[in-house]
Parts: sequence; structure tokens; C-alpha cells
Amino acid sequence: MADTPTTESVRTRRAVLAAAAGSAAALAVSTIRPPSVAAVAAPMLTETDNAATAPTGVSNSTADSQALFGHATGDGNGVEGTSVTGHGARGISSDTSDPGTNTGNAGVVGVAGSIGDVPANIALTGVFGHSDPSPVAGFVGAGVWGDSDDFGVIGSGSAGVLGDGFFGVIGAAANAAGVGVVATVDVAGARALRVEGRAEFTRSGRATIPAGQSKRTVALAGCTTSTLILANIAANRTGRWVRAVVPASGSFTIYLNTTVGSSTPVAWIAFTNPSNHSG
Repeated sequence: MADTPTTESVRTRRAVLAAAAGSAAALAVSTIRPPSVAAVAAPMLTETDNAATAPTGVSNSTADSQALFGHATGDGNGVEGTSVTGHGARGISSDTSDPGTNTGNAGVVGVAGSIGDVPANIALTGVFGHSDPSPVAGFVGAGVWGDSDDFGVIGSGSAGVLGDGFFGVIGAAANAAGVGVVATVDVAGARALRVEGRAEFTRSGRATIPAGQSKRTVALAGCTTSTLILANIAANRTGRWVRAVVPASGSFTIYLNTTVGSSTPVAWIAFTNPSNHSG
């Protein structure tokens, strides 16, 4: 025969049931209530634009390992960054404490060709560009290419531009009215051009006036009647000097004050007239 429940046992069972009901209710509320700290981040999806209202980052603590990479197997871009008013893409290498040790701390590295050809030390470089040489005639590799209808490349600093190579710097005019290289200053007393070492001018040379003659005509492509030509006898000829140099179309003529008794060299150099850019 079952025991008759007492008042105490009923009260105890009610307390247990009430406690259980309270725990279940609390669990249900905590399940359906949104977190009070922050919204749950949405997972990233492929092949779509993932809209976000806060930055999304990837941090990798493993040495010599990329935090994030993008790879296009076809003609597309590996990584593309765009911005309406800010930087389209930004690369920062912040530790510049020891360029002898931190040899790779360049902000941005761009390579066309083999990454293995990048120099061992590119420390303290904002942007480093490397290209393999072109294997096809008529084309050249360019580590960095800047293009604009204004200035393709602007360099500022204690040295605005430093060139180091077989040709340190090459400047080429795009049309007949252009100028390959312009050296200018806007500070009184400053020098627009300084040449340390030998200088070579292709519109210069030596002309020989034969014995018994007093003049010599020299062919010079691009010469006009406005070309400025300086000439001087390059040998010791007593009582002889250059009397005049007369430019013409495609040539100029050197005149001495009288004939020479022996073959006489004359050194000359031609300049474009700065007043009308002729010759």
C-alpha cells in the first residue's frame, strides 16, 4: 500500500517543481534574448559583396606567413582596393627601427616577374617595384611606371629623384616642341644645373681648316639661322682667331681672320636659341 503523502512532502515537491520551472524559464529567456554586448558577426560569403558597417580584419601571428592573400588564376586582379574619398589601397610596414635587421620592411612591394630577383635589403622603402627585363625586342621592363597628363612621377625630399644605373636618368621629349630634361630653380642664388665629372654634348665637335684656307663649313642636322654656335681655335696659331660663325639651314660656316699656314683644328658647340627655341 502506497504511503500517504504528507503536507511536508507535498511542499517539498512543489518547491522542486517551482525551481525547475524557474530554471527552464530563465534558459528560454536567455536563449531568445539578443546579446547585450555586441551583435553577432555575420560569416563571410564567397562570390558576393559582403556588406559591412565595421572593419573586417585578419591577424596572423605566425612569422613569415601572410595574413591575407588573393589570387586570380586568370586575367583578373589578385587584390583590388577602391575608395570614394580615401586611399584605394594602403600598405604599411611600421617597424623602421633597424634597417640593417628589418631588411624587408617596405610598405608596398610590386613585382612583375620573379619575386626571387627582389634585392635582399629594401628596408625603409615606401613603394618598391621590380620587373624582369623584357625578352622581346621593342619592349622594356619597368619597376615603377607613373603616367599622367600632368606629372607622371613626383619626387620630393633632400634629393627629389635619384637615378643609379648605366644611365642614371633618361628624359625624352614626346614631340618636337618638347624638352627631354628641364632643370629649374625658384630660389634666388640656387643652381638649376650642376655637373660633377665629364659632360658630353652631341652637338659639338672639332672641324679642321686645311692649310691655305680661312673657313670651313660643317654639316649639322637641325641647325637653323637662329642656332647659337661657339667656336675656338684648338691649336696655337699666332695671329689667327675665329672671326665669325654663321649658321644656316642644316650647316654652319667657321670663318678665321685670315688663312692658316698649316692644318688647324677648331672646336665648336651648338646651342638652341632660348628666345625662340630654334636650332
